[in-house]
Amino acid sequence: MSKQRRVVSVMLVLVVAGGWVVSRCGRGPREQAGEYDAVAGTRGDGGLDAAKSGKRLPSKMRTGEEVALAKIKFNLDEIRVDGLRGPEDGLVSVSYEFCVPKDETTFAELRKIAPGVSIQPESKGRIDCGSDQALCIGSTSGADWREVLIGIAKLGYVTEIRECYFE
Repeated sequence: MSKQRRVVSVMLVLVVAGGWVVSRCGRGPREQAGEYDAVAGTRGDGGLDAAKSGKRLPSKMRTGEEVALAKIKFNLDEIRVDGLRGPEDGLVSVSYEFCVPKDETTFAELRKIAPGVSIQPESKGRIDCGSDQALCIGSTSGADWREVLIGIAKLGYVTEIRECYFE
């Protein structure tokens, strides 16, 4: 085999292997656990641990609502217009949790958007808020639940919103 063919063969192997590595890059425990990505309509978020890292989701080439929906890690399509989910004889609202910076200005801004959200500065929740963050718990109860949830998700300091399970 000529030297040129060997070089081309090696380069082809590297390109294929590199594509395989990149396609699996960033897949973490949450994706394996099957959390839902509301924008992609799939489970998993590529391993982004935004709540702990404080990183904000990228917004290039996306609308404000798409960016907000990417932060919501549960399926909104299962929730009815009135904010309830489940069978007719067992409808319930969906509770969700997220982290915000621990300061009164943030709390005031959040209360304007979502007056019913519970702010718990000393709790971590399942989402594991940092020591400089407050756990917030909201619910889809009410006719304007979707606007409230998306309004929360549009806040730059909210990096992820997960369904809250009271176990």
